Amino acid sequence: MIAESLLSKIDKGRQGKNQGFSIGLNKLESVIDGLNQSTYYLLFSQTSGGKTTLALFSFIYYPLKQHLEDGNYRASIFSLEMSADILYGKLLVLYLWDTYGIDLSIKELLSRKKDYILSDDIYAKVQESFKWLEKVEKVVKIYDNACNANYLYKTIMTELNERGQFSEVNGRKIYTPDNPNLIHVVMIDHMSLLRPSEGRTQKGEIDQTSSYLVTLRNMCGISPLVIMQVNRESSSMDRRKANLNNLTLNDVKDTGNPYLSWV
Repeated sequence: MIAESLLSKIDKGRQGKNQGFSIGLNKLESVIDGLNQSTYYLLFSQTSGGKTTLALFSFIYYPLKQHLEDGNYRASIFSLEMSADILYGKLLVLYLWDTYGIDLSIKELLSRKKDYILSDDIYAKVQESFKWLEKVEKVVKIYDNACNANYLYKTIMTELNERGQFSEVNGRKIYTPDNPNLIHVVMIDHMSLLRPSEGRTQKGEIDQTSSYLVTLRNMCGISPLVIMQVNRESSSMDRRKANLNNLTLNDVKDTGNPYLSWV
C-alpha cells in the first residue's frame, strides 16, 4: 500500500503535477521551489521584520492571483495578532496596487492616517475591488479568535472532512481529497500568541500545535506556514560586534520544535 502510494506520487510528478505555485519572488522561489503540497514552512525574524507582509504576499495573495477560481488553492489563517477585517484589508491593499497602481496603506484605506481622508476616486476603486474580495472570502478562511492546539486541530479537521474522506487501511489512517491537486495553506500568525491549554506551558502548546501540523501535513497534504518571533538576544550589540547576523535555531522564541519540523 505504501509502495503504491509512493509510485502514485512519482507518476504525478512525471506529469508535472508536483510543481509548486509561484510565490512572486524568483530568488526565494529558486531555493524553496515555490509553494508546494505537504510542505512545512517556518518564517521567523525580529519584531516588525515584515513577516506577516511577506507571508500575505507570497503565500496568500500571489497564489490567489493564479488560482482564485480554479479550485486548486485554499488558505486557513489563524490570525492571532490582528482581526480578520484588517487582514482582508491588507490583501485588498495589495490588490489595489497590483490592479490599479494605487499605493495605499491600511491606515489610509481606513482613513486613520492623520489629516487624510480616502478620496472619492480611490473609494470608487475600492468598491469595485470588493467583487474580488468576495471571491477571496470563499477561498481564504480567517480565524481571529483565541486559539490553542486542540482548537486548531479540530478546525482544520472539519475543513478537511468537507473536502475529502478519511478511511483506515491495514490499521493506517488514509485521507483521500476530493481534489488531489489542491494546495491548502494553514498559516499561524504567530505561534507565541497561542493560548496555552490547562496543564500546558507556552512551549508545550506550541510544540503540540507543531506536532498536529506535521501529522496533518503527512496524512492530508496540508502546507503549514508558521510565523514566529526571535529572542531579543538575536540582535544584541555583542552579536553585532562579532558580526553574527544570521539567525539560528537558538534564536527562535519559546521553542525550536517548529524549526525541527521544518527541516
